Amino acid sequence: SFKEEFRGTIADQPDFDAGSDAEALYNAMKGFGSDKEAILDLITSRSNAQRQEIRAAYKSQYGKDLIDDLKYELTGKFERLIVVLMRPPAYHDAKEIKDAIKGAGTDEKCLIEICFK
Repeated sequence: SFKEEFRGTIADQPDFDAGSDAEALYNAMKGFGSDKEAILDLITSRSNAQRQEIRAAYKSQYGKDLIDDLKYELTGKFERLIVVLMRPPAYHDAKEIKDAIKGAGTDEKCLIEICFK
């Protein structure tokens, strides 16, 4: 399933330094335009747990929310991809549950998958 693929594809980066990564992302976004390749390379080579540490370090170092800055700097499908990667797994589960119970009918299969994983 998508959830299994999404959760287990990236291992922790050895010699990880959240502060250094936060600085690299800040530098990739400052000035005119942004270095999309640097952003993509960094974010896709860190586990979700490490990306959450980077978010916290970014907030601590720059007093700004990393996701807000990424949304401001990026556009379209690339923006959506990067933002999805920066969200914690619980956020995705909550969104899936919300979508599963929204409107007429309920997607019981989705609810069961999330609740019993």
